Order: sequence, then structure tokens, then C-alpha cells
Amino acid sequence: MTETKGATRKIQKEIPPDLLSQDLECYCQSALAEGATKAKIIPAQWVNVDERVRLKCFIPRCPNYGQCASCPPYCPDPELFRRSFCRYSWAILLKKDIIPADDLADQDKIKQGAYIKHVQEIAEIVAKIETMAFADGYYLALGLASGGCKDFLCRDNLCQVIDGGRCPYPLKARPSMEAASIDVFGLVASVGWEGYPIYATIDPKLVPLAILVGLIFVY
Repeated sequence: MTETKGATRKIQKEIPPDLLSQDLECYCQSALAEGATKAKIIPAQWVNVDERVRLKCFIPRCPNYGQCASCPPYCPDPELFRRSFCRYSWAILLKKDIIPADDLADQDKIKQGAYIKHVQEIAEIVAKIETMAFADGYYLALGLASGGCKDFLCRDNLCQVIDGGRCPYPLKARPSMEAASIDVFGLVASVGWEGYPIYATIDPKLVPLAILVGLIFVY
């Protein structure tokens, strides 16, 4: 079967407001078609970079801390993320609901790999929307997903980048929103979406839903 090739659009110095609005809505609809539960156009200024988020990668220590080039302490520091994100005006925020929440809240299911499928799905949606925006001339479009890329790409293997090699997945590996020090829970709450803390000893039956979140800075 022949793979469908994509089109591309001439880059413009300034994007007309009506075209930008049309494109942003198209990206939201495409995210939904790819499997996102909800997608929303947001001002980029709503994204809050908070050093405490990065600190939470270390306290308590995340299993991916220091194990992946896309995670702290190897990814850019919060100040670079903050300076970069403030140059954007618009972004697409999307989420995928996990109902029931067992795959993300039940430790037995997580150990069996249920979590990996969902993290990979949200990462693929983010990458596709980023590619769409890039092809439309938004050449600085930047997508971030949930969880470390090591979880679904390298998995139990050593990250080749921090071992002095090259990443075998250069177009798929990327920092998560949390690795970029983004206050994801605060952002989710600000748009009126449900989100619940999930921890190791939680009773999965008491979690209404779990969510994975993605973000694409467009313009």
C-alpha cells in the first residue's frame, strides 16, 4: 500500500488572522479525529513555567530522572523554556481521557505495560498536529506530550544519547510538558477540564478518570 504524502504551504512573513483562526480550528478537529477526547485553542500566555514542576521530577525521584535525554537534568532548564514559550501567541491544548482510570492508576496494570500504550498514543497525536502546523508554514511549531519518551520508545534500554550515541527516534523523542516545567494541572484546571492527582497507593476505583495531556505551540 502506497503511503499518502503530505502537502506544504508557502511560508508567509505574517499570517492573516482569518487564516490563523481557520488553521487553529483545523488542528483541534484533527486532534479529535486522531483520538483526543478534547482539544482547545488557548493563548500561549496561559502556559505557566514553574520551577517547582521540575523539582517534582527529583523529589520524589521520577524513574526517568537522569535516564533520558528528554528528561531532567538533561533537557533545557526552566528559564530557557520560559523565554521560548513567551514568544508564541497561540497553542493547542489537548487531552485523552482514560476511563476507567485503572491503566494509569492501578500499579499492577502499569507494571504490565497498560500505561505505555496511552502515553504513546498521546505522543503520536501531538507529533501529527505539530507536523500539520509545520507543513502549513508554522515552522516554529513545537509539540510536547505526557510522560517520558523513554517509556514508549527505548523502554528498558539505555537512552543512547546520554550514553554518547545518537537517538534512534529523533522525530519522536521529545520532553514531556512536565519536563518542560509546565504546570499541567494548573493549565487543565484553567480551561475547566477535570484532573485528579494519581499516586502509588491510590484506590483506582476512587478515581473518576485519568487524563494524559498534550500541547502544541503553533504561532
